[in-house]
Amino acid sequence: MPKKTRRSYRRANIEVTETTYLPGIIDTLQDLVTKEVHIGVQGDEETAMIAGIHEYGSLKAGIPARSFVGTGKKKAQAPISKTVKAGVIELVTGNLNTKDLLQQIGDVGLGRVVKNFDKLRTPPLSPIYAKRKGNKKILHDEETLRDSLTSVVVSKGGRRR
Repeated sequence: MPKKTRRSYRRANIEVTETTYLPGIIDTLQDLVTKEVHIGVQGDEETAMIAGIHEYGSLKAGIPARSFVGTGKKKAQAPISKTVKAGVIELVTGNLNTKDLLQQIGDVGLGRVVKNFDKLRTPPLSPIYAKRKGNKKILHDEETLRDSLTSVVVSKGGRRR
């Protein structure tokens, strides 16, 4: 009788052998793909309006777009990808749970959005408006707006979990 050969396949730095419990891995990954992380501004009605005007601009008020959330998310893509790659390996090996991985992703993304918010300096205020305003701060009520940046884990349908 021929000896049973041991097969091992390696993909994405995860080794799958005969002792690997695939249904458990599939359940864990299924839990991961049913949720997503939302990064944005959360606050009262006035904060939401101010954030929207800064993000998209206002033709009526003559305010140019100064996107801090969208550009921050773009700058966060590479660090988030690294976190996901490392996190999925830890998730499959059982060293991390789905909730913690999603929280890590949110923290990395939020950190980059906040960093982008702090560096935002373009387009500059018009000289006339800066003189009337009394300072050169671009974003209205900067501290409140910065503190309202948040990340939330939700189900893919949009409901919080």
